[in-house]
Amino acid sequence: MIRKFFRLIGIGCFFAGPFVVLAVGAAMILMHGIFGAINPETIDRATLIRAMKFRDFRTLPPETVIALTHRAEREFGRQSGNKPVFQFSETERKIYTYFQNSRSEQKSFFETNLLLMARARYFQWMNNYASASPEQRVVLMKEVVDDMKYWESVFMDFLRAAELPIPSIAELIREFEKMIEHFKVGATPEEIARIDDFKQRMNTAFVAHEIQGAAQNFSGNFSATVSNMWDSFLKIPKKNQKEKKKNK
Repeated sequence: MIRKFFRLIGIGCFFAGPFVVLAVGAAMILMHGIFGAINPETIDRATLIRAMKFRDFRTLPPETVIALTHRAEREFGRQSGNKPVFQFSETERKIYTYFQNSRSEQKSFFETNLLLMARARYFQWMNNYASASPEQRVVLMKEVVDDMKYWESVFMDFLRAAELPIPSIAELIREFEKMIEHFKVGATPEEIARIDDFKQRMNTAFVAHEIQGAAQNFSGNFSATVSNMWDSFLKIPKKNQKEKKKNK
């Protein structure tokens, strides 16, 4: 009986061996795409997402992080026409809820990588703004606000799909301030001053954008209201129309 048992195990191992080798080979190929050399220009969308989730970008050269930031912007950004779509199962939503309620100071690789990429983008905007003409600065700041509003909408889509609470304006502002403080880690005093200065300019642009949006909404609603009022004043009641016909 014992011999038969070991014989069955041996036969199983013999036939399962090729499948194990194939599985290990496939895993190695997959891991190489994530943990091996990264070419930001040729990396595909799925591998880019996995690398952002499982690889620590702090170990990569700054130039590679900047290149990956540009690649992610082309793949998922406002100009890509390929906005991320979030669909989660009930189990995935429970996992997100658990980690949301049990947040710790220790950030995941994904959160850390997103911060590094956001920092690279921020410094690019900041440097472009410093070297731009007054006219170019107006255009650039509009692009910055549009990009930030786009990523805010992506974040809101994620929260709704995961059935997580939608943060208030005050909470979003606090998160923005925390993110800017992270950008100062390792920066020189001169860079810190520039980071703060550009943040103030961004805040001014955001406020102007919101005021303009509110004014446009008010103007549209007011125009529609006035138009409806004039329509009602200028319309001749049916009763009066009939009386006029009788008088004729």
